[in-house]
Amino acid sequence: MEATEGGRQDPPVLRITLPGWLAALRSPVLLGAALLIAASLVLRVLVLRDSYFVEDDLLFVGNAYENDLTLDFVTRVHKGHFMPGAIALTWVLSRIAAYDWLLVAGVTFVAQALLSVLALRLLRTLFGTRPAILPPLALFLFSPLTIPAFGWWAAAINAVPLQLALVLALTAQVRFARGEGARYGRQALAWCVAGMAFSTKGVFVTFLLFALTTACLTGRETGWVRSMPGEVRRHWRLWSAHVAVLAAYTAAYLARMGTAPGEGATVPKPGVALDLISLLLGRTFPSGAVGGPLAWLPTPAGGLAGPSDAVVAVSWAVLGVMLVISVVYRRRALRAWIVLGGYLILADAIPTVVARGSYTPLVGLESRYVADAAVVFAVCLALALLPVSGESDAYRRPRPARPWLTLAAVLTAGAYLVLSVISIGAYRETLSGDRVRAYLDTAAAQLAAAPDSTVIYPTPLPADIVLPVNGDRRLSSHLLAPLARPVLRARMAHPEPTEDARVFNRDGRLVRMSVAPGFFALRGKDERCMRTLMGAMSFPDAISFGGQSTVGGLAYSAGKAASVTVEVGEERIVLSLRETPMGLIHFPVRGVSRGIRIVMDDPTAPICVTGVALGAPAAEGESPA
Repeated sequence: MEATEGGRQDPPVLRITLPGWLAALRSPVLLGAALLIAASLVLRVLVLRDSYFVEDDLLFVGNAYENDLTLDFVTRVHKGHFMPGAIALTWVLSRIAAYDWLLVAGVTFVAQALLSVLALRLLRTLFGTRPAILPPLALFLFSPLTIPAFGWWAAAINAVPLQLALVLALTAQVRFARGEGARYGRQALAWCVAGMAFSTKGVFVTFLLFALTTACLTGRETGWVRSMPGEVRRHWRLWSAHVAVLAAYTAAYLARMGTAPGEGATVPKPGVALDLISLLLGRTFPSGAVGGPLAWLPTPAGGLAGPSDAVVAVSWAVLGVMLVISVVYRRRALRAWIVLGGYLILADAIPTVVARGSYTPLVGLESRYVADAAVVFAVCLALALLPVSGESDAYRRPRPARPWLTLAAVLTAGAYLVLSVISIGAYRETLSGDRVRAYLDTAAAQLAAAPDSTVIYPTPLPADIVLPVNGDRRLSSHLLAPLARPVLRARMAHPEPTEDARVFNRDGRLVRMSVAPGFFALRGKDERCMRTLMGAMSFPDAISFGGQSTVGGLAYSAGKAASVTVEVGEERIVLSLRETPMGLIHFPVRGVSRGIRIVMDDPTAPICVTGVALGAPAAEGESPA
């Protein structure tokens, strides 16, 4: 402080130094980007709020509680997906807390927030910090194509890490192509490996890096085709490493395909494949790329894209106009569009056809199969319209005046944001999280209140929660056991004969078990007991399918405790009978056979059998799911 001429001192000055990241927000571009990121994350919070575990989510939790975290477990193929990183992540989160949506949604949200910031960094690395990067950033952040895969946990563990790997690998590759150091090339390779760990589509990141490097980052003046061999010669060690990684991943995938028999790669049916591609690339992607589809078709796992013909026509018109404008004004713009088209065909369409082309073409309406293309579209569109940092002679002709460009960009981005918000809102209306949440909450409460002695037989979860195509993987002993304490979990896996068998009904409540229609035999109209021959009863027409979904039942009366042996093929089941109020005992049947035989271990024991049943376990009053 200094004294003034009048003897007074100047007041002290308070200086506050802002953190670097906060001080950066004084830039209008970065402030605008931060607002876009924040708004997009708010929308995604709403999606997560309306979502819940469904379908494959439950399978992952069940698998986590039946397996240790071993190399064999994480390298199993799940429905055609080889994704050790994703399986390991689901195991860890499931073991921390089974069916904890807040935990799962929190991890997904944090990963998405990181992805949003890194997407901004990629655009700044490519084009510098200028207002022109905000439209492509908004294009990615609000893309409806990414929403279904984001809200469904089983899809998010593939889609979000893959998009992270894409963004990080591209950022590192840009810096490597600019000569900033060989370490960035190695980093790009490492991020390719990370992408493969979470999604089989990660193998295509290498091809994308090579295509964009040769098309837009190096050798721009020598021609795209000519730049390819030059790039390989200059950096042959790096690209050889990429090829080696791809070969190793492919070998590992082929070696582990047997862990998912009957799932994954198949020979597509030509008609189904063509219709699938037509829907995926002809309707789903173009409508989602411009903010659609506006309408969705509800399914248990969310919504399928359902754009109207008018929306599809307008979408193609918009994309066509952008392509023409970019090619007319921007040198090398066509290269970016070719890269986008190649990625859609090679990384999205062909793998989807190989994996799902023998089922139904409606798979082409699932936007999760092109969620990763949202990143590629945003980058390629930006490359088609904007020169990268340091690029000279970028335009063929003078551009329109800046005010007109600004107005066009604002109007286009504004229209896109409005359509995207409408589409995301429409998708939220298809979510059925409340149904699954209520079911699992009820089941958890029932298991918590059940005594340790409760015998719970496996029954399939309702079809609107887990589809029947999942077979025994949808049984309660697999999917609801993680909610039980260890002693009950063990009893659910190996139920024993009991007079008071319980199963879960359609609402998740534990109720008495009955035997669903299968084989029934009752005593004759004028008979007190079913007849025996030499102390045994035989039923040659009874068929046992075995497995966890077959049970038997005896209705009887007993003057004193005794035992009978049930013979099903090679299986022998000893039942201890005693007088009970119900006069009924249920027992698991694992053997596969035609015909069953019931032997009285003591032919003189006062046992009176009045009925025999063999079939599937079901809740009383309900048909099997």
